Amino acid sequence: MQMVLLRSKTTMPQALDSAIERERLYDLLRNDRTKKITFVRSPAGYGKTTILSQWFSQFDKPVAWLSIEVADNDPIRFWKYVIHSVTEITKNNIDLELASLFASQEPSAFEFLIDSFLNEMSLVEQNISIVIDDYHLIENATIHKMMIQFIEYLPSNVQIYITSRSDVPFPIAKWRAKSWLREIGMEQLRFTYEEIQQFYEKKNCLYTDISMLQHVLKKTEGWVTGIQLTELSLNSSAINDFNIDALNGAHPYIADFLLQDILAALSPSIQDFLIRTSILKSLDPLVCNVLTNRSDSLSILSELEKKGLFIVRLNSTPPVYRYHHLFAEALQIELKNRYSEELVASIITEAATLLHDKGDTISAIELAISKQDYELAESWITTHLVDIFTSGQTSTFIGWVKTLRMNHYPIPYEMLVMDVIALISTLKFEEAVEIMTALEQKQVTEKWMDLEENLGVASIYETVKAYAIFGMGGDIEQATEIVQRQLEKGRVGSRWDNIPMQYNTFEHKILRTSIGSKGKFWPFEKSYPFIKLFRETEFKDDNMTAYSYGTSAESLYEKDFTDAASSELKIAIQYGHKFRDPGLFIPMYLLKAQIYIKNNNLIAAHAFLKNSMETVKEKHWIKTLRTKIAHCYLLEGNLLQAEQELKMSKSRQPFWLLVNARLLMVKSQASDALSSIMQVKTKSLQEMQISTIIEATVLEAICEKALGNDDSAMLALHEALFQGAPYEYVRTFLDEKASIPLLKAYLKMRKTKNDPNWNTVPLSYVTRLLHDIQSEDSPLDSLTQREQEVFSLLADGATNREIADRLFLTEGTVRVYLTTIYSKLGVNSRAKAILLKQ
Repeated sequence: MQMVLLRSKTTMPQALDSAIERERLYDLLRNDRTKKITFVRSPAGYGKTTILSQWFSQFDKPVAWLSIEVADNDPIRFWKYVIHSVTEITKNNIDLELASLFASQEPSAFEFLIDSFLNEMSLVEQNISIVIDDYHLIENATIHKMMIQFIEYLPSNVQIYITSRSDVPFPIAKWRAKSWLREIGMEQLRFTYEEIQQFYEKKNCLYTDISMLQHVLKKTEGWVTGIQLTELSLNSSAINDFNIDALNGAHPYIADFLLQDILAALSPSIQDFLIRTSILKSLDPLVCNVLTNRSDSLSILSELEKKGLFIVRLNSTPPVYRYHHLFAEALQIELKNRYSEELVASIITEAATLLHDKGDTISAIELAISKQDYELAESWITTHLVDIFTSGQTSTFIGWVKTLRMNHYPIPYEMLVMDVIALISTLKFEEAVEIMTALEQKQVTEKWMDLEENLGVASIYETVKAYAIFGMGGDIEQATEIVQRQLEKGRVGSRWDNIPMQYNTFEHKILRTSIGSKGKFWPFEKSYPFIKLFRETEFKDDNMTAYSYGTSAESLYEKDFTDAASSELKIAIQYGHKFRDPGLFIPMYLLKAQIYIKNNNLIAAHAFLKNSMETVKEKHWIKTLRTKIAHCYLLEGNLLQAEQELKMSKSRQPFWLLVNARLLMVKSQASDALSSIMQVKTKSLQEMQISTIIEATVLEAICEKALGNDDSAMLALHEALFQGAPYEYVRTFLDEKASIPLLKAYLKMRKTKNDPNWNTVPLSYVTRLLHDIQSEDSPLDSLTQREQEVFSLLADGATNREIADRLFLTEGTVRVYLTTIYSKLGVNSRAKAILLKQ
C-alpha cells in the first residue's frame, strides 16, 4: 500500500482577506538566517497558525507546511510527510532518493535517514522554510529524538518553524544560548488595543465607544479567539444581549461555553451540519455531502468562511477546509450531548467508512479507534495488514494493538504475531517478549497454533520466535529445535510469503544489523546447525537465508578464515543480486575489497570498488563505496586522493568517521582523530555495536600511542581485547598494522606483570592474534611496496629531497610516506626507524 499523502496536510492554510496585518509580529519574523528554529508557543486560540500563514503569504516563495494530527505519531509517516512537503516546494526528487531508507525501524536507520535528508537539502540552491503546525500532538519519543538531530544539523539554507500549545522536549536552553532560537509566545500573540480596533473595523462590527474596546481588551486579555467570539456575538441577530463579562478572562477552556452561544445563533440545519462534520480532520465538500445527506456542503463551508466562523480554507482547487481545533472540540462535545449514543456511533462509522472508501485507510482506522469502534477498526486493520507493513507504518500498528489490548478487545492471532515482528523491528524486545508469552499461554489454553485457520500464521510465529532467540543472543540450540520441528510439520503458506524482507538499508557491515546480532556472532560449531537448516531445506530461497551467507562471510573473515569467507561472500553476492538488495551485496563488495587489501592487492581492490559503483543508484551506497575507496588510497599513502574521496562521501556514519580518523592520524592530527574515534565509540557503546566498539577502541589505542600516552594505549587495547575475546575477533586487530607492535607490547607486559586487573583477557587469545606473526619477522613486512622503497632509501641515509628525486615524488609526499611508515613501525623518529633495518 502506497501511503496516502493528504494534500490538505501539506498545504498552508489561506489567510483571510479580513485578517489584520500585524506588523509588530512580522518584525519578529524578519529574515534572520542565524535562527535555525522559530518556536511559536501558546494555548489554543492565540493565532499561531494564522500569523505564520499571514507571514509566508506575503512572499512569492513556497513553504513546506505540515499540519500535524494524532496519526502522525509514527516516525515513518511523520518523516514521509516532511520529506514530501520539502520535495514539493523544491521540485527535486528528494523523496525518491530517500525512499529506500524507510524500510527499517531501527534507531540507527532513522538517524541515517535524517542525515541523508539533511544532505539532500544542503544540495538545494534555494532557501527552504519548513512549518510544522500543532507539534504538541506528537508524543512519540523517537520522533522527538529525530527532530533534535534534524534541527541541530540543519544546513544553513533551511529554517524550521514549529507551533505548539505546550512545551516540547527539545534542548531549548542550549539552542537559546547558541542564538539558534527565535521564540514567540502568548505575550507577543495577544492583540493590542490598536489591533482589536482594526479587527472590529475590518469586520464592520459596530461598537458603541472606546470604552467598549477597552473592556473587551481587559476581559479577553488579548486572547484572539475570545475577541473573535465577541465580534461574532455582537454581529449575531440572534444574540441581542451579549455579555462581555461572560468571558471572565481569556482562559481558552471557556470557549466551549461561548461556542455554544455562537452555535445557537445558527439555523438548526447548519448546526446539524457543523456537529456531524466536526469529527472530520479535513472538510472535503463531497465527503460532507454524503455524511450530512445534502448537496450544498460547498456553499455552506464557503458562507461559514465568509462569516469567519472558525473555519480555515486549506485548498482552493479542489476546495478543502478544516475547523479551528477549539471549534471542532466544542462541536464534538455538542455531538455527544445532543445526539444519542447510537446516532453518534452511526455518524462516526459512516465518517470512518467514507475515509476508508476514499483510500485514507490510516485516518479511517484512527477515527474508528478514537471513537472506540474497535470491531470496525480491527476489521480494517486485518484487511490491510500486509499493506500497512509494506508501507512502513509499523509504529502506528503497534499503537493500535496496544489500544485494543488495553481495552481487552479480542485480537486476532495474526495481528498479535505481526505485533511481535513490529516490536522486534523497533527494538522493543521486552514488549515483544510480553506478547510472545501471551501467545504461548494461549497455545496452552486454546491450542490456537493447531487450528487449521491458524497454521500459516503459526508457522510465521515459530520462525519469528527462532529468529528472536538467535538475534537476542538466546539459546541457539532452542532456536535450532524450533526450526527443525517446523520443518518436520511442513511449511504452511500464507499471504505473507511473497513479502520481501529488507534486513539492511544502509549499514556497511551486515554484522552491524540486528540480523547480524550487532557483531555478537556465535562460534561456528554452534551456529552452523542452525544455519544449515535454512540452507538445505525449503527455506533456502528466503531472504534470511541469503543474509546468513553474508553474516557468515563477515564472521569467517573476522576469525581469519579468508578462503571460507570468500566462498560465502560469493554466494551472498549472487543472492543479493537475485533479490536486488544492495543491503546484502554492497557489504559483500566491501568485504571482497578488504580481502584484496589483506592480500596486498590494492590495485585489484581499487578496480573492484570503482566497478561496483556502477551497480547501484542510491547515493548512500555510492558514498559507502567511496569511503572504502578512500581507505584504499590511504593505505597506498595517497592522502590527496583519500581526502577528495572522503569529501565526496562525507557523513556522520561510523564507517566514514573512522576512515577519516585514520586519515587524521596519518596527517599527524592524532588529537582530532581521537576526538572523532571517541564520538563513534560512545555511540556504539550506547547501541551495543560490538564490531564497531572493537574497531574504534583499537584505533583509540593507536591514537594514544601516537600521542605518547603509552599507559592509555595499553588500557584501550585491553578494552578492545576484552570486547573481542568472547567472539574471537582477529582481523579487526590485525588489519590495523599499527596495532601489531601494541599487541606485542601488551603480551610482553602481561607476561611480566602479575596484575589480576588484566586477567579479564585470556593470554591464549592474544597469542592466537599474534600466531601468524613470527617473532623473527621484520616489522617492515607491514609496509606497502612503495613505502618499502621510501624506507630503503631512508635507511641508506638519503635526505627527503634525495628520496623525492629518486622516486619522482614531492618532498611533501615523502614526508607523508615517512609519517605513515613511522606509524606502522611504532616509532617516532628517523633514527629509531633506521635501527629496525640493522
